[in-house]
Amino acid sequence: MPFEGEFDDPAIFCDDDVLGIVERIAGPDPVMCQLADTPVRGSDFQDWHRDTPPLFDGVPETSSFQLAVNFPLVDVNDENGSLETTRGTHRISREEALAGLAAGRFSAERVPMQLGDVMIRDVRGLHRGRPNLTDTPRPMVVIGYSHSWYFRPEVQVQVPRDVFAALPAR
Repeated sequence: MPFEGEFDDPAIFCDDDVLGIVERIAGPDPVMCQLADTPVRGSDFQDWHRDTPPLFDGVPETSSFQLAVNFPLVDVNDENGSLETTRGTHRISREEALAGLAAGRFSAERVPMQLGDVMIRDVRGLHRGRPNLTDTPRPMVVIGYSHSWYFRPEVQVQVPRDVFAALPAR
């Protein structure tokens, strides 16, 4: 997503309450590493996935190191593509989480949201986007924050220099 319009509003990505939670979990001076998404009509169910690989191969049980903060820009429901997620799958391997979901040990939960809501989640939790069945795109600001030492070159936010210079220090 381009870092402009609603997406470059400090009220969205620099909210004191949200960053207070993010900093408590992801450490001081977290990095905004990802910005996403808007499903449109014709979209389908995403595959069940995580937004990041485990921190260490074969070691699913680590402290949280990357979070996603979701801000819907419209009301979100089953018709326009709500998120579907699982509880507790962020602390086990992806394979164990998928097997548990298939066996019914974990249940899929839809997350409807209203304009003004915020959701903060560990990106290792198994989840998927649901299809947008309407003719109107469903914009949602999804901001990834990670520990300052964690870098994934495939996900990054490109901020034009002039925009960056006008941002608050935080």
